[in-house]
Order: sequence, then C-alpha cells, then structure tokens
Amino acid sequence: MKEWTDDEYLLYVNAREGSTLWDIVADRTQSEDEKLWEEYIPVFAQLIVRWQRLGFLKVRRGPEWPASVVGDEVPTDQVPALVEDPTSWRYEEEPTVFIAVTVGDRDITELEEGMEE
Repeated sequence: MKEWTDDEYLLYVNAREGSTLWDIVADRTQSEDEKLWEEYIPVFAQLIVRWQRLGFLKVRRGPEWPASVVGDEVPTDQVPALVEDPTSWRYEEEPTVFIAVTVGDRDITELEEGMEE
C-alpha cells in the first residue's frame, strides 16, 4: 500500500472534519502567520484539485458555517481557480464566504488506485 505524505494525511483528516481552507494551512504550519501559510497553498491546491476530480473530496462554498454541510458544491471546472487563488485561503474575522473541503463520494481507501489514474 502507498505511504501517505504528511500533507495527504493532513488533507484527509481535514476533509473528514469539513475544514475551511485556512484551517488546512494553519494545521500544517501550526502557525497563525498567513505569510507562512502561502508556502503550502500550491501543495494543497494541487492535492485538492486531484482528489476532487477523483471523487475523494468535495469543495463547498457558502455564506454561512458549516459550509461543508450547507454550502454549495463547487463545480469541478471552478475548483482549480478557487483553490489556486491565495485569497481563498485567508482567514477573516467575519467572513462573508466560507470555503471548505469535505469527503467525496469515493472512499479514501481507494486512494492508492486513484492516484495511479
């Protein structure tokens, strides 16, 4: 079985929790420094795009929390632009839009086969 990278495992855990994008990079860096977060945006954006296309996770966006439950699913063709935009990952004290990842329709245990597709 394929060994998960730290970033893959962290994304998996955050998707199960329905985390916002900024939660993911804050967890990864163990920091509130948004400049530090920017280093990890490309890594997680790439993983999110790939896993979303493979059905392992969904990206949801909505005006209220929890977006992972009440937000609308972001269409596949819009996910790359959304997650590659650094502004999508910023923490806001009073957000007007929440962007979250949650589990998809495929079981994550299929990841090994899915990564080969």
